[in-house]
Amino acid sequence: MLTNDAIMHADELDPKAGERAYYAKIGSEGLAHAGSKPFSDGRCGLYLADMGAILEMIGPPPCTILDLGCGTGWTSRLLARRGHSVTGIDIAPEAIATAREVAEAEEVSTVEFIVSDYETAAIEAKYDYVLFYDSLHHAEDEHAALRVAFKALKPGGAILAFEPGHGHSREARSRQAVEKFGVHERDMPPRKIASTGKAIGFQRVLFLPLPHDITRSLYRRDYCTIRSRIRLMLERIWGYYRVLGRLGTQRRGGLTIMWK
Repeated sequence: MLTNDAIMHADELDPKAGERAYYAKIGSEGLAHAGSKPFSDGRCGLYLADMGAILEMIGPPPCTILDLGCGTGWTSRLLARRGHSVTGIDIAPEAIATAREVAEAEEVSTVEFIVSDYETAAIEAKYDYVLFYDSLHHAEDEHAALRVAFKALKPGGAILAFEPGHGHSREARSRQAVEKFGVHERDMPPRKIASTGKAIGFQRVLFLPLPHDITRSLYRRDYCTIRSRIRLMLERIWGYYRVLGRLGTQRRGGLTIMWK
């Protein structure tokens, strides 16, 4: 596991005020909501679909996992409760303080949290996996973030990047976040991640649709309100078509896996 001495902070070089202050600005209610994710959030089922996919893809515990841009640490804690050894890093002090408090309250012992900028962190330990869960698109420089991830991986290790695709930066919610909090909300499609990763030195790349997109395309609460057998069959068929439509991940958001 990392120690605080193993992390170099870049606060003096680049304040990144919006990202650093985000959790302070959302207030105590927002921070409590973030700290209780995924169960406090309306997207809970979709978040758990993603985490289930991660647990199926990685090796059996104990693996070592570096969670970059972990926020309040719910992804780190979930992976640690499965038996993995996890280090979560985030630039926001309030987020990491909440992550530590919740981990202590839940008695999760195989996780640690460190305040640092994931674009400049000097990480001495080597990990089996590096996770970017909805976080790489907040980077100011994805090249720097992916270089940190590459250096932190063991030979043969992999990163898993769950990121939005083209058009994300233009969505209303993204624009509002930029205006209100000054954070980065960038497009981060799989092809962009892959081209950057290959230039850094990653050897193999795999694109997959986001697991939660498959879940909401096929497993729908609408089924419960349908009384007609014919309509129910048609809705199931449309569900299969929706899944097929999600398989093209070059432009839309997706899961990018790259091996060192």
